[in-house]
Amino acid sequence: MADEKLKFEALKVLLCVSGGIAAYKAVDLASKLVLEGASVKTAMTEAAEHLVGVKSFEGITNSAVFTSLWHSVERFRIEHVSLVEWADIIVVAPATANTIGKVANGICDDLVSTILCVCWSKRVLLAPAMNVDMWNNPAVQRNVKAVKEMGFELVGPMKGRLACGTIAEGRMSETPDILLAIKGLVSGIKK
Repeated sequence: MADEKLKFEALKVLLCVSGGIAAYKAVDLASKLVLEGASVKTAMTEAAEHLVGVKSFEGITNSAVFTSLWHSVERFRIEHVSLVEWADIIVVAPATANTIGKVANGICDDLVSTILCVCWSKRVLLAPAMNVDMWNNPAVQRNVKAVKEMGFELVGPMKGRLACGTIAEGRMSETPDILLAIKGLVSGIKK
């Protein structure tokens, strides 16, 4: 991939970061998207804020980070709607079991879950990351099936070292794989 330019010029990516330990990888993903010419706005769950700093995303994307339904960082707009309208694609990295479950069941109790309820008609890419036992849980698999039926795409999870130290499926895909998945999804948007 190093020789291949992904050419994301003018692509508008809304990066939603949920509260999995793999949230640190989302900083690298945002950086690579910006380097490839994309405009990136970031929305984070409260749990994600405990794992990675808002300022990291602000510095990399040169954009405000959105963290709450209850206050606007720009002029008054209904953030969850205006962010979705702005975006060409929504990428959720990491997509935790909690976030996938909220999407599958229409639960909108924070900014990210509300964005994901609004964006069902957009291109959406989820990069799942969780413990192997969570990933294999029948309820999680039912929710994964539901979000796929809604038209959401998934990249991963992959087999690798998990936060608990186990080597198993559940690790978030690496940045190059996510970038290639984004390229595949948006190839028809930008000419």
